[in-house]
Amino acid sequence: MKKYFLIPLTFFLVCIIGSSVLAQTGVGKLAGKVTDADSKEGLIGANIIILGTDLGAASNINGNYFILNITPGTYDVKISYVGYADQILSNIRIVPGITQELDASLIPGIELKEIIVTDRPFETKSTNTVKVFSDKEINNLPVKGIENLVSLQSGVVIAEGSGGASGNATINVRGGRGGEVVYIVDGVVQNDPYYGQNFSYVSNAAIEQIAFQVGGFEAKYGQAQSGIVNVTTKSGSPFYTAFADVLTSSFTDDYGYNLYTVNLGGPIIPNVKGQTFFLSTERGWFLDSDPSAVGVEFKSIDYKSATIPGNNADVWRVSGRTYHELTSDINLRFGVNYNARNYRSVLLFGDLVGTESLKNNSEHNPRIQDRNLSLTGRYSHNLNKNSFINLNLGYKKFSRERGDGIFFDRLQEYGDTLYNPYLTTQGDHLDLNIDEAGIFQAKGYVYNAYLKVNNNTFVGDLSYTNQLDNHLIEFGVGGNYNILRLYSIGPLRLALNNRTYIDANGDTVAAKSLEERFEERRPLRYGYDVMGNEIGTDAPLGAPTPILAFAYLQDRFELEDLVLNLGLRVDYFNSKTRVFKNPSLPYGGGTNPQNFDDGDYIERKPEWFVSPRIGLGFPVTDNTIFHAQFGRFIQEPRLADVVLFESRTYLLRQTDNFGFNNGEISSEITTQYEIGFRQAFGNDVAALNITAFYKNTEGLTNQSLSYFFREEGGQRFKIFGSVNSDFGTVKGLAINLDVPRLSYFSFSLNYTFSIAEGTGSSTNSSYVAAFRNIGGEIPKVVAPLDFDQRHTGVFNINFFVPENDLGFLERTSANLLVSFNSGRPYTPLETQNLLVDFTNYGDTKGYVNSKYGPGSFRIDLKLEKSFKFESFEFTPYLWVENLLDAKNVGTGINPNSPGGVWRSTGSPSTTNFLETEQGKTQAAAKGEDWVNDYKSLENNPYNYGIPRLIKLGFKVNFSSK
Repeated sequence: MKKYFLIPLTFFLVCIIGSSVLAQTGVGKLAGKVTDADSKEGLIGANIIILGTDLGAASNINGNYFILNITPGTYDVKISYVGYADQILSNIRIVPGITQELDASLIPGIELKEIIVTDRPFETKSTNTVKVFSDKEINNLPVKGIENLVSLQSGVVIAEGSGGASGNATINVRGGRGGEVVYIVDGVVQNDPYYGQNFSYVSNAAIEQIAFQVGGFEAKYGQAQSGIVNVTTKSGSPFYTAFADVLTSSFTDDYGYNLYTVNLGGPIIPNVKGQTFFLSTERGWFLDSDPSAVGVEFKSIDYKSATIPGNNADVWRVSGRTYHELTSDINLRFGVNYNARNYRSVLLFGDLVGTESLKNNSEHNPRIQDRNLSLTGRYSHNLNKNSFINLNLGYKKFSRERGDGIFFDRLQEYGDTLYNPYLTTQGDHLDLNIDEAGIFQAKGYVYNAYLKVNNNTFVGDLSYTNQLDNHLIEFGVGGNYNILRLYSIGPLRLALNNRTYIDANGDTVAAKSLEERFEERRPLRYGYDVMGNEIGTDAPLGAPTPILAFAYLQDRFELEDLVLNLGLRVDYFNSKTRVFKNPSLPYGGGTNPQNFDDGDYIERKPEWFVSPRIGLGFPVTDNTIFHAQFGRFIQEPRLADVVLFESRTYLLRQTDNFGFNNGEISSEITTQYEIGFRQAFGNDVAALNITAFYKNTEGLTNQSLSYFFREEGGQRFKIFGSVNSDFGTVKGLAINLDVPRLSYFSFSLNYTFSIAEGTGSSTNSSYVAAFRNIGGEIPKVVAPLDFDQRHTGVFNINFFVPENDLGFLERTSANLLVSFNSGRPYTPLETQNLLVDFTNYGDTKGYVNSKYGPGSFRIDLKLEKSFKFESFEFTPYLWVENLLDAKNVGTGINPNSPGGVWRSTGSPSTTNFLETEQGKTQAAAKGEDWVNDYKSLENNPYNYGIPRLIKLGFKVNFSSK
């Protein structure tokens, strides 16, 4: 037994020494009491077995039992005792970090087995708000994507159409910013450290369970301020299974939605117990990956289309897991999650005229390639029935490459007239800035921004858990080690001086070397040299290697009528970057007062944070449970706001009034309170959950002003950049009603009322104020945040006829999803001319975010009918999104149209600029084509949500059981 423990422990220590690590996984617990149905006395020695696993327990002298270290999922549990009828309790849901209570009353003297099917409407031992989606629920819902699934929970705001068909939506949880939710897949955090966002996409067909915690999470979870999304992918079963799914809109609309999924699972070696695998692959093609309810129309060229040109995408998604049982107490699990996304980004609105590509130039829409890889490994050792250790190791890699839709990574061709026949000047496309009508780009205008990102993270943690009487004690340590690389350049002017030529004076001008031309462009970079080749971590502007480490201790004290969850977490963050010794006089710390040297810099100080967590739950009556929690939550800043510092210091020698920061961004801190109760009705027929919440967040990142001198006593220069300047407060009430099964129906209703206010909605929401402010500090006012959606509701009803019931309707399922919400806020403007820089719009006519746009209402429908034939099940189905074809407002596309409406009107379709005197004057001077193109510009397709989408699907299930 010892040898199995020493090998992975040694591996763990090597990883700590060599790289440091971070993972945040979770396992569940099953506990209850076995009694005599007649006498109600506890039965000593009853056997409790989780079917399909080697996990089990025997009841003690009082009939109580517990089973630890259970992988999240849905199980059947068998309870037996000599002289009593066996019971098999099915659909028992195990959730990370929560004790599932399961009692049983055995009937004496009966030999026949009794099967009891249970549906638990909520977790009785949780001390915070937890929503769990099983694979069965995920399969029934007319929703795809992890973010879209959790958006059905109370307290979550999502913009209509966010993420499209191929990407990840952005959600705001209880008034928090979009990057405040941590996504964990099989124990590894998926948020990219540079962007702070989740780029991992797991197929619905590969998910076993999603556990979504809204605030109040345990001390083991960190780097999140608003929510934890814990995804467990499927594992192989003792028998062989196969699944195939085809979903397409090719026969019903023009949007070209095509998605194909195949799953395989079972024993790695036939008839060998304890060695299983599961593999899921998904391939998708989307002609219009983010369709709009209004499509596009350009009357000036007689063009109209339901689909958005240059908006296609394709994806690959792969998930796999293997399970290896070494002994009855020791097992290994390995997993892989990989997704590749190739897509286009529509350029419809920029800061200035001439950046809109949709009319003539969609082939130059940016082409983007995202790759996300996650490798996981878990060593689990049950030391005895009361204690276990789990070691999680992993590796995560995210890469992104973005460039012009035609030239992409061929940087020297961007501005070369040999490769772009529309260019008339080497290295310049200004003559293609606008077409004859005067609004949209002319054909051949190049997307002049190339980017590549390559982030690698080594992750892991080690935890020890021990059940001591009624205390479940857990201690854990871990960390992560990141290697970050970024390269960004405007390649167009690389073509200047790329070959010898005769100038206007008749002189011969020699070509410059390739390296010289790259140096002149001054690419933004770290981890790459000036030409975009990878360099090491120790080179000048080498790859930064930030470290995050943590330790936690938590105690879950559980009695029959009390749950007390206490935790303490310590976080350590070291960016391993340098900052200026004197930011106001950046040259003043070294030996050269005219330029930078090592004496101008100091190492940025590491950060330490201590976070207490308290959760409480106890029954008021047999059917009513009260819960409350308090917690302090820390989240490291986006590394984009930290590690770019040294790559931009050259700007201080050249100009002022530019974006820059000193790299001193600190972690953000949230203090959160929650109180509520859960009321069960009948024998778990329904459950009502009402929760009030309040949270305060400090140190949020936004843009601000600062000043510096190039020499002591000299001229003062202005710069703006990221600082910890904002705060936010959120308060609200969440109501959930769940009816898991009532005859053939089940339904749920989620409603949230919340008020989200603060001084800034994003990391750059103060950009305009910082850019335009000349003489002083940026004004800070408390106002509704951009995602302050006061009323949000979701109603879901599912109709299902089981096998051998209602004749032909057996195995029929219908799922109706109704979502509704009030509008989002915006700051009203007197006028809004889309053809000027949005930093120079006119005066506002109201307080910040004092107006609200229209609300939305949407119905989605999924119909299925299954047919069984021997070991196969065939299921044709119909999936309709936006059944009523409602013209809901969408995401907008930039500060021009926050929340999908124009700030001068509150409408998604018009700014009314053409009705102003200035607009009428320009219309008269420019002509009909200009007017029509301006109206096309106003009718931004992304101001609207999705149209009605009708998809046809066919699924096949196989089981050798």
